[in-house]
Amino acid sequence: MYDKIMDEKNPVYRKVLFYMKTSTPNKRYLLPALALTAFSLFSLSGCDLLQPTSESQGSTSHLVDHSESVSTVAESEVFESITQTEIEALQEQLVATPEVHSSDWNLILVNQANQLNEDLNFEPYTASSGETLDARIAQDFEEMIAAGEAEGLPFVFVSGYRSFVYQEQIYAHVYSGHFNNGRSEAEAKELTEAFIAIPGTSEHMTGLAADITDPALYHLENGLVTEFESTASAQWLYENAADYGFVLRYPRGKEGIIDVSYEAWHFRYVGRENAQYMVENQLVLEEYVALLQKNEAIREQISELSE
Repeated sequence: MYDKIMDEKNPVYRKVLFYMKTSTPNKRYLLPALALTAFSLFSLSGCDLLQPTSESQGSTSHLVDHSESVSTVAESEVFESITQTEIEALQEQLVATPEVHSSDWNLILVNQANQLNEDLNFEPYTASSGETLDARIAQDFEEMIAAGEAEGLPFVFVSGYRSFVYQEQIYAHVYSGHFNNGRSEAEAKELTEAFIAIPGTSEHMTGLAADITDPALYHLENGLVTEFESTASAQWLYENAADYGFVLRYPRGKEGIIDVSYEAWHFRYVGRENAQYMVENQLVLEEYVALLQKNEAIREQISELSE
């Protein structure tokens, strides 16, 4: 009987193994009890695990054999118990996040691994600076700028939406500048891509990104310089942007994850609830989307087990 219970073809044994692999350490103490329950139920069921001898078959031919129905009930009870244990183990792996989906429009991920091959279709909004954004974020953006200006802080909205073609033009212009100044092709490419996204990998193509700086720095590379981080305007944005749905997209210390150099001026709209969660948990968009996708995969497993 023991050999048949511990057989990997036995579905109950497979479920016990699954529980052992997926459960947290504080729940694994239940494993011996589960195994004992499975053993006891199958012992009571009889015929599925123990085949009667020819002698016993002859001597009990007048009896009604209920072992098959008992076995079915026993298996059902064990399956139900272990399935519930699987579900609980999976539920423990879920991480509390806002009730959003990784595919939501404001969480679109654009980077080296997730490139856009064409322009996105959205209703444009033109700010007073002449720069364009997705109209869905216009109100939050304007409220954020107005709140900062109400505290006497100056802002310049330098760059918003860029089409695929425009991003190509910017890339080519910067690359040519480095190359014409005596850099090799490899050096010009490296210097360009340190701050200019390869066409198709720029968040500016989404209409959800805004480069913001202080007017006092505008004479330096249009204000898109690291020195911006030391201004009062930058400090206010770092502390308050999440309340309006924006995050500093390329923070210092996350370069290995985002594969983009630190940019003190680049803000990305993700929605207020998402932004606040990301800031509180010190997550960049790549990490946040990955977390949401992991939760979604776990919930799908739970749904399948619950059917």
